[in-house]
Amino acid sequence: MPRQRKPAFFALLALCLLPASSAFAFKIERLARVSPASGKTSSLEVVSGSAMVRFRAGVSTSTALAALEPFGYKILSTFDRFNWSVVSFPEGAGVAAALGALAAQPGVEWAEPNRVYKPRRVPNDPYLGSQYALSAVQAFGAWEFETGASSRATVALIDTGIDGSHPELSGKLTGTSRQFNPTSGAASNNQPPTPACNHATRAAGVAAAATDNGAGMAGMTWGGKLVSLKVFSDANCFDDCSDESGFCATSETSIAAAIDDIVPKHNTAAYGKIVVNISLGSVGSCSTPLQNSVDAAVAAGLMIFSAAGNEGYGAIDSPANCNNVYAVGATDSKDVIASFSNADTLMITKGLAAPGVGVYTTDIGNAYASATGTSFSSPMAAGLAALVWSAKPSFTNTQVFDAMKNSADDLGPSGPDRDYGWGRINAMKALRLAVTGTKQFAGTAKAVAYPNPFNPKTQKLVTFTVPEAMAASGTEVKVYTSEGELVRKLDSLAWDGRNEAGVLVASGVYIFRVKTSKDSAVGRFALLK
Repeated sequence: MPRQRKPAFFALLALCLLPASSAFAFKIERLARVSPASGKTSSLEVVSGSAMVRFRAGVSTSTALAALEPFGYKILSTFDRFNWSVVSFPEGAGVAAALGALAAQPGVEWAEPNRVYKPRRVPNDPYLGSQYALSAVQAFGAWEFETGASSRATVALIDTGIDGSHPELSGKLTGTSRQFNPTSGAASNNQPPTPACNHATRAAGVAAAATDNGAGMAGMTWGGKLVSLKVFSDANCFDDCSDESGFCATSETSIAAAIDDIVPKHNTAAYGKIVVNISLGSVGSCSTPLQNSVDAAVAAGLMIFSAAGNEGYGAIDSPANCNNVYAVGATDSKDVIASFSNADTLMITKGLAAPGVGVYTTDIGNAYASATGTSFSSPMAAGLAALVWSAKPSFTNTQVFDAMKNSADDLGPSGPDRDYGWGRINAMKALRLAVTGTKQFAGTAKAVAYPNPFNPKTQKLVTFTVPEAMAASGTEVKVYTSEGELVRKLDSLAWDGRNEAGVLVASGVYIFRVKTSKDSAVGRFALLK
């Protein structure tokens, strides 16, 4: 558990007000936190006017309320599952002063600020128009084992709200999508779900867009379901999740409320196994109330993935740094860790990497886009977890992660490291390990193409494996005719059956050569039209 923050270490820097038109409007204060260890000061944005409070054992809510009300404090809501409450301050009281006053109350065990969380994204790279990411993680091979068609798992996105009208997502939604007030955590239905901005819709497509439907794109899990847990207000965000004042944000209370709402739905008929994705972030360590929320969810059997963050820091964001949350960093199209992806020693124990630069996905307004950021690496890992769980519903949440980490491609220094964690996810190896108990298959000794034979008209792409001993950055693939004539040089591990001129090649046997910075390997396959 993280150490409890002391209110004395906070000082008020600034106060800002959200637009009054928003039903979920809240004020933001920027606090400076002085580290007692280093003496350094860092900035922290928190919600003004309320805090999260745990009362001491034996102190009932009514007793606590009676002690606080004479001073102008009120209990807005209580999370019994997490054993803490949201307490509002007297009008005009600053967070720093109110926290100090609350901490001085004999019935209060701890009082913490309600931190502000924002979507973790970076400006989009130029549109790529292809899903190199699925090739990089060998998803096409994974689907030979499991497509998620049994609908045994659901990815729950605590985010800006999914565009429920998108044709790639509307049929994937299950249960009732919800919205949460950032100030009190109060829940209301948002059915069908609506987006405050594009962030959640893009994340949802990566995880579980409709697949094998003859249109659009493919999600990691074909049959896995989605549920939208919207923790942002429509009035505060432009479509691209920016705004004029930087208020496209949510609170820790709202995130905790969403976790509380989804926990009892785990292992039910409508949802099956639940994998939570939180592509949001705040600087600083995991707070006590958020850690309580996470612990309760994981103890109930759920899995939680979160974006490592995009600042290029040597520390990952919260909630990715919370215990029991799996952190996901971003790799680029060259299979190298992205320059913006945060690193941390925590990645060594619980981190993974996944493609997060120019990832082709769904967008609001029934559109598609190329998205960049750890926000889109995280749902790819979450989608893979749902795929593994669909294949092995008897697995515990820990066993699902074990299958993912023990099958990941080790692209950095040997063994888990600060950048890649356990490595870049490999969907095919993860499913192979989960289903058969071993990662070994023909492609671990030589390069393999699948499906083989390959029909480009019906199967769209053939994917090439990299032998495990060769896994490294800088992968290059060349396809030749059986006579040795170069047909196509590829910048990914997949081929659509077309030559350099964009024309489908003739039926026949083709040879391919996979080369990495470590070694090269040759394989062959049949193409039938």
